[in-house]
Amino acid sequence: MERMPARAVPAIAVVTGVPTVLAPGSVVAQVAYTAGFCAVVVLAWLAVRASTGPARLPHALIAGALTTWLTGDLLYLLLDWTLGGLGDVSAADGLWVLGYPLLAAGLLVTVRRQAPGRLREAALDGLAMATVVGTLFWQFMILPAFRDNALSPAVVVTAFYPFGDVLLFATGAMLVFAPGGRRGPLRTLLAALTITFLADVFLSVSPAWLADLGVDRLDAVLLLANGLFAAALWHPGMRDGTPVAADAERLHPARVVFLGVALLALPALAVTRITDDAIGRSTLLTAMVLLTVIILVRFTLVVREQERARSALAHRATHDDLTGLINRQDLHARLAAALDRGDDVLVHFLDLDGFKAINDRYGHAAGDFVLTEVARRLRLQARTGDTVARLGGDEFVVVTDSAVDAAAMAHRLRAAVGAPMPFDGHDLHVDVSVGHARVGPQYTTSDDLLAAADTEMYREKAGHRSRRRDAVAPLG
Repeated sequence: MERMPARAVPAIAVVTGVPTVLAPGSVVAQVAYTAGFCAVVVLAWLAVRASTGPARLPHALIAGALTTWLTGDLLYLLLDWTLGGLGDVSAADGLWVLGYPLLAAGLLVTVRRQAPGRLREAALDGLAMATVVGTLFWQFMILPAFRDNALSPAVVVTAFYPFGDVLLFATGAMLVFAPGGRRGPLRTLLAALTITFLADVFLSVSPAWLADLGVDRLDAVLLLANGLFAAALWHPGMRDGTPVAADAERLHPARVVFLGVALLALPALAVTRITDDAIGRSTLLTAMVLLTVIILVRFTLVVREQERARSALAHRATHDDLTGLINRQDLHARLAAALDRGDDVLVHFLDLDGFKAINDRYGHAAGDFVLTEVARRLRLQARTGDTVARLGGDEFVVVTDSAVDAAAMAHRLRAAVGAPMPFDGHDLHVDVSVGHARVGPQYTTSDDLLAAADTEMYREKAGHRSRRRDAVAPLG
C-alpha cells in the first residue's frame, strides 16, 4: 500500500459506479455504490497514514470530508430503511453540508504548503470570482426558494448547499491562480472540484430536466469525483508537498478570463433587471461594492509590487549585489559629476592583502564573509557625504572631502580592516594597501583619478612585500 497507484482509486470508483448508471435505484446499484465509496474512503485514510510531517493535516481534512459524506449516505439509507418517506431534508443533510468546509480547509492548507507566502493575489482573485458566483446563486437559486415556499427547515437547509458550492468554487479558483496550481496532484484536485461543483449545480437547478434521466445516476459522477480526491492523496507531489519555486509563478490565461467575466457579470445582471425587487437590488449593490473593493485592493497590491520591483532593479543597477556598496558604474558617475562641478574630493583606493589565501584555505563562503565585513567596517569609518564603493574582487574605494588628512584616514582604514574577523571558529585576518589621489587639473576624467589612486596603492603594496622579504631574509 505504500506505493498505491494514484490511478487505481478513481478506477475503483468508475467500476463500482457503473451499476448506478445502468440501473439507478436498484439494490445492486446501491450496494456497488456504497462498497465503492467505502473503498475510496479507506484508501484515502491509508494515504493519510502513509503521509508524514505537515502533509498529514491536509490529507486528514480531505479524507475527513469524504468520510463525512459517506457517513451521511449511510445515515440516509438507515433512516430511509427504518422510517421511510424522509422528505426533502433529514439528519443526513447536516453531514453532507459539513463535508464542504472540511474539504475546502484541506485544499487551502494544501495550496498554502505548495506556495507558502504567495497566496495573497490568488486569494483575492478567488474571492472576486466567489462574490460573483455567490451573487448568481443567491439571485437564481436561493431567493426563488424563499419566495416560492414558506420558511421551513427544508428551505433553510437546502440554501446551505449553494453556499458550500461557492466555497468549493473559491477554493478551485485558488488552485488555478496559485503558483504551481496546475501541477500533477493539484490538477487532479481541480478536476475533482470541477466535477463536484457542476454535479451539485446540475442537481440544484435542473430537477425537471433530470426526471426522465434519473437523478440517482449523478451519484456515479460524484463517486468519481470522490475517487479523484482520494487519488490525489496518493500522488507523490502531494505527499512530499515540495513548495513551488518563486520563479514558477506566471500569469495564467484563466486569471484574465475569469476576472473579466467577474467584472461584466454583475453589471449585466443589473441591466437585465431580473433582480427588480428590494432584496435583489440591495444584494446586487452589496456584491458590486464588495467586488469593487476587492479589485481596488488587488490593483493597489499590483502597483506596489511593481514599485518594489522597479526600486529593486534601480538599486541593483547602482549597487554591488554582495556587499550592498556603490558599484563601479555608479562610482564613475559620481566622480564624473564631482569633476564637472569642480568639487574637491579625495579618492582612497583600497586593495586587500591576504584575501586570496583565505579564499583558498577556507572557501568562497569565507571570502564572501570577509568582503561583506570589510564593506561594513568601511561604512562605519565613512562620514556623512562620503562614498564607499566596491570596484570588484577585493578592491574598494572611499571618496571623502579633500580636506581630510590622507595619512590619518589611511591609518583608520587599515586599523578597521585589519582587526580579526571571527568566522566558523577561526579568526580571519587581512591587511589593506591604500593609495590616494586628490582632484586636480591633471585629472580630467574619473578614470584618470582612479588610475592615479590605483598607482599609489600598488606602490604601497610593493613596499609591504619588500618589507616582508627583508623580515624573513637570513642574517649574514
